[in-house]
This record gives sequence, C-alpha cells and structure tokens, in this order.
Amino acid sequence: MGNRLAGKVAIVTGGGTGIGEGIALKFAAEGAMLVICGRREEPLLEVKSKIASKGGTVLAIRCDVSDEESVKSMVAASTSRFGEINILVNNAGIYDREVGTVVELEEMDWDLIMGINAKGSWLCCKHVIPMMQEAGGGSIIMISSVSAHVGQPRQGAYNFTKAVQQSLVKCMAIDFATDNIRCNSICPGWIETPANQDIFNKMRENPDLKHPTGLTLAQINKLHPLGGTGTPEDVASAAIYLASDESSWVTGSSLIVDGGYLAQ
Repeated sequence: MGNRLAGKVAIVTGGGTGIGEGIALKFAAEGAMLVICGRREEPLLEVKSKIASKGGTVLAIRCDVSDEESVKSMVAASTSRFGEINILVNNAGIYDREVGTVVELEEMDWDLIMGINAKGSWLCCKHVIPMMQEAGGGSIIMISSVSAHVGQPRQGAYNFTKAVQQSLVKCMAIDFATDNIRCNSICPGWIETPANQDIFNKMRENPDLKHPTGLTLAQINKLHPLGGTGTPEDVASAAIYLASDESSWVTGSSLIVDGGYLAQ
C-alpha cells in the first residue's frame, strides 16, 4: 500500500461498480479513508469488503445523488464518521438507457440522465464544498468524458450532461480557489466496465453486432490510436494524481484519458 492519500477522506459516488470501484480501491491502497455511495447496496458492500479485507477504512452509504435530501444525509453521515471531507469524486452517472437522437428520446429519459449526471454532480458539490471550506481545502474530481468535447451519434443527452460537468468544473475552480479547493475533471474514452461487459462480449462473438450507438467493436477500437478500450484502473490512476498534493497547483483542468481519441 502507498501513502499518497494518507489521512485524507474521500467520497466516491457510484463507488460500487466500474470506474467508481476502481477509484475506490486505488484510493484505499494509497491510504485514503473512503465513503462509497450509490443507489444499490449490494455492490457497495462487495467493494467495502474488498477494501476492509486489505485493512482499509470504508463507509458504504446508499445514496441517490439526484435527490437533495439523500445527498445531505450522505454528507452528514460522512462527516459524522470521519470529521471532515477532503476529496469528492463525482463519478455516479448513467448512459446506456438514454442512447438515441433528440427526436427518439422521451422526456423521462432526458430527465433521468440530467438528474443523475448533471444535477447529481451539482448537489454533491453544493453540500461537500462547505465541508471542504471548514477543512481548509480539498479536491473535487468530476468524471466527465471525451463525449464532452465531440459530437457522437445518438448520444445527445449524455454528451450534454458531460459538457455541463466540464463547464461546472471551470466555474467552481474560479469560485473556490481562495478556499484552496481545486476542481478538475477526467475525460475517459471508451472504458470497459461491468455495465457494458455483456454487450462487448457479444460484439466480440459477432463482429457485425453494433453497440446501441451504432458502432461495431472494430469501429470503437479504431477510435483509440493506442488500441482497444480503457479500464477503470486507467481512470483511477489519473484520479490519484488529481486527488493528491502532487496536483496542488492544478485546477480548472481536464485530464484526458482516452488512448488518443481526441488527438485525431
């Protein structure tokens, strides 16, 4: 285990699966005390068990980031347990259920993805930042996407929320710089997570099968000059840097972790 985050308290939303799990595990390995939250209790408890088995300290809390009372309760429980909050990773998000053109999407689809990806990020920042101010500073990390920077087929709603996160990061970086609160984002390319593992496996078995976005696996791989798709650990390594004191003079920035996607 390392000590790059020793003594720091970190909240990771959506911490029970995929990128959130990868970040939580790496943070714990670097000495952070963890709060992992999400809508489903079972995966949170599985990640909690993994961290605890290696001697880490972790609190698992069910939380719907789109609901203000749920977020307030989660933040209160976190500060009650650990006394302060030093790091917030806004990772909770949804994607696949809201794929479609703006004509195809239903209002409930739009509201759902806005509520979790955009409103959820705002609510967590709204209630964690005062805790960081009391602690003398902190680091907020938004898990955004390359989708914030480019147009992509049938992803209007998702890309919109990621662009919202990017803009929010820059504004918060300015608003809270004098509080020693840094706000940055990570923009991953295509990351293979448990949520999309099934469709990727099927696409490997059938090269002609298309992702809901309309792309084949060969087309997805071609988007990344380094080849293939990324892993949660790739994103987690970037998050360690932005959470640690190594990035003490970095704020309002986007760390692109995309295998070269945006270089083209």
